[in-house]
Amino acid sequence: MTVQHDYTVALAWSDAAGTGSFGGYTRDHELIVPYKDVPLAASAPQWFRGDRTRYNSGELLLAAIASSHMARFLEIASQVGLVVVKYADEVVGTARLGSRGDGMVTRVTLRPTLTVQPGVHANAHEVARMHDRAQSMSIIRRSLNIPVDIEPGALTVLGQTA
Repeated sequence: MTVQHDYTVALAWSDAAGTGSFGGYTRDHELIVPYKDVPLAASAPQWFRGDRTRYNSGELLLAAIASSHMARFLEIASQVGLVVVKYADEVVGTARLGSRGDGMVTRVTLRPTLTVQPGVHANAHEVARMHDRAQSMSIIRRSLNIPVDIEPGALTVLGQTA
């Protein structure tokens, strides 16, 4: 049996001056999601004349990958009895552009760090296995055709000294 989940996002852009010239229009826009109180302020990346203070599509892609991975990792941890009390990730993505401005994201690296309660799964080997399983279960990750590497950061087990 399969279950279907639908996602809806609306995008709104306007500029009274219009797109009369490549450099003359704003790249700023809003992303509106049902049941969210505040639209997400977005723009093109700075290198594409966007506003660096707004979220850009590359950052949102990385956030989606990291968030989906974390959700699956925490699910797996809860199932095996690993009590995670803190999870942080520093995600890096690389995009390559061609001479015509075409391109793609070529690699993403997740660098999650964890703080956990002591237990049988509270070790680097078990955590790495859970990250691998989370990768194989992540809806976002399974939808991509680019490498997503995991470079686990610090694992802090509460009550243990280094």
